[in-house]
Amino acid sequence: MTNAMIDEVFASIQGEGPWTGQRHIFVRFIGCDLRCSYCDTPEAVKEPAGGEQRPCRAQISPYTFERENLQNPIPPLALTGLCSRLVIRGPSRPIVSLTGGEPLLHREFLQEWLPEMRNSFRIYLETNGIHHEAMKEMNRLVDIVSMDMKLPSATGQKARWEEHRTFLTAAAGPALFVKVVVTRTTAADDIIAAARLLAEHDRRLAFIIQPAGGGDAPDLKDLIRFQHSALEVLEDVRVLTQVHRMLGMP
Repeated sequence: MTNAMIDEVFASIQGEGPWTGQRHIFVRFIGCDLRCSYCDTPEAVKEPAGGEQRPCRAQISPYTFERENLQNPIPPLALTGLCSRLVIRGPSRPIVSLTGGEPLLHREFLQEWLPEMRNSFRIYLETNGIHHEAMKEMNRLVDIVSMDMKLPSATGQKARWEEHRTFLTAAAGPALFVKVVVTRTTAADDIIAAARLLAEHDRRLAFIIQPAGGGDAPDLKDLIRFQHSALEVLEDVRVLTQVHRMLGMP
């Protein structure tokens, strides 16, 4: 049995993308292989140092924000229980959002855990959009894919266009949309390159332009300019901020 290092399990509203406002149960995995300059979950990105025992912070009920600390790593059956206790019963199937860090770094765990989870939950995957081999394996195990395209002028890292192109092919099937985080340093050429890359795959897919917050926030005029550029090749381009941050929710 494969276990996983989990930073937190909690229920909140989805604050990003086309599903904004829906109630989701979030499972935040520890560890990421990228270091984007605007990262808003730096603690989840960092792997625990040798000997460090970082607990999993798990919300105890859907009706309170109170949490308990549990020992990592977490087994699949235990994680299912942590998600199940946050469900508000109703006619619709609840959604579990896999976030991080980078969930696809835990591919063996996901392969073991998700087949059973999908009997009761819809699975929403948030990913940095470069792990195409893992995505091929997850293709039939997730229902929604939120793919980040990493713009080099925003991340401060190298361009990953070819990795993103291969990932788009691997992610074909589940409901897919693409998000780009834009900052005050984002170049218009990067927006155009991202939009054209998505248009090669399917120009009808939603393309989300998400402004970073704080000192990284872009100029409002640039947001409109970016949207106009992307709409030259794509049908659905939206400027959406992180709603949960605006509301002060986790």
